[in-house]
Amino acid sequence: MVSRRWLLLRFSWPRTTTAAALACHLTCLLCLAGTVRALDPSKRLTQYIHTSWRIQDGSLPAGMFSTTQTSDGFLWFSALAQGVYRFDGVRFLPWVPPTKLGSMHIEDVFADHAGGLWAIGDHEIAHLKDGAVIAHFDLEGIGGRADISRDPDGSLWITRASNRVADAPLCHITDRAAKCFGKSDGLPISPADAVLADGEGGFWVGGQTALVHWRAGVSQIYPIEGLKSNAGDIGINRLARGPD
Repeated sequence: MVSRRWLLLRFSWPRTTTAAALACHLTCLLCLAGTVRALDPSKRLTQYIHTSWRIQDGSLPAGMFSTTQTSDGFLWFSALAQGVYRFDGVRFLPWVPPTKLGSMHIEDVFADHAGGLWAIGDHEIAHLKDGAVIAHFDLEGIGGRADISRDPDGSLWITRASNRVADAPLCHITDRAAKCFGKSDGLPISPADAVLADGEGGFWVGGQTALVHWRAGVSQIYPIEGLKSNAGDIGINRLARGPD
């Protein structure tokens, strides 16, 4: 009996000590937890250690239009009239689209949630992964200022911002189909420049003359005034959700 008790105590002691040590460390971490700023607001970005790539260092040509990062870590850039470039952390290399896309002029790039890439042209959109074209649709008016909202399932909602689009300014894109929504679906404005999911199955859509909250085929319309330039109406180009 004495021998068994000794063995039990001997093997239980390290467990007790380990548990106590872990509890002590956890308590210290919780006590030290607090709010930490990402950057010191009193310093300029140039005061931090950073790396920049200039054109003479092998960077992109002037005129980058959009940038995105796929889940494999690569950065992708579309440059006006220069095509698409991929950055691996060291070099910017021109990216050659698959021949299946033909002469598609890519104006925007957007990463999906699974390592793929959406390429957007003036009147077409393509989904690519591992060098293959998964989906490719003709869609007038999505180039240039199009805005994108991504669903949790990986599909896209994209605006048609061109003044050539008289109706159906918001389109839902999956790998199987492209469907656009307009007046017959309760979305009264066209074209649309901005889209933002409301987190409850609906969308905020910004146009040149109004902001619309569209959900289940019903819209609330908030007219806007005073957003004009010498070229005409400016409208709402981007949207962001507040804490409420």
